[in-house]
Amino acid sequence: MDLLPAPNTELASFQLSLQELLGHPLCFMNHVLFPNCVYLTSLNHNNDLEEDNFYLIYDLKKDRGGQLQAKIYFLQVPLGCRGQKLGSKIYLLLEQLLRQMGCQSIILEARVNSLNPKDNSVGFWGKQGFVPGVHYAFDDENFPMIKRLI
Repeated sequence: MDLLPAPNTELASFQLSLQELLGHPLCFMNHVLFPNCVYLTSLNHNNDLEEDNFYLIYDLKKDRGGQLQAKIYFLQVPLGCRGQKLGSKIYLLLEQLLRQMGCQSIILEARVNSLNPKDNSVGFWGKQGFVPGVHYAFDDENFPMIKRLI
């Protein structure tokens, strides 16, 4: 892993808040699949069981209208921390941070698993205020969603 210091003081504070919620240390890193993204994960990475790790991967870019927009690529709460509403608490901290940075909207692709309805994230993101995005084909595994922050 290519570990990095927090990119700025706001993200350092965000990292500390998340560490308190989760009860374990986190780190920023570079990843070849997500260049120029904020990539925050468990410092003591469990390579044997990926679900034991925390992941938050997002980036900020301007949308077609020139407004700052975040794209969440991945948010995973460690398996042992699930069922405690931590996903919602973590998302609210992220949204607060993004608002402070001037972000106008957030987009993501929620996971859809037609074989296992418990493995869908559409309901979680809907509870956070996200609505369906543009196009969705019923055989897709990803469901585009958006939330306006203004």
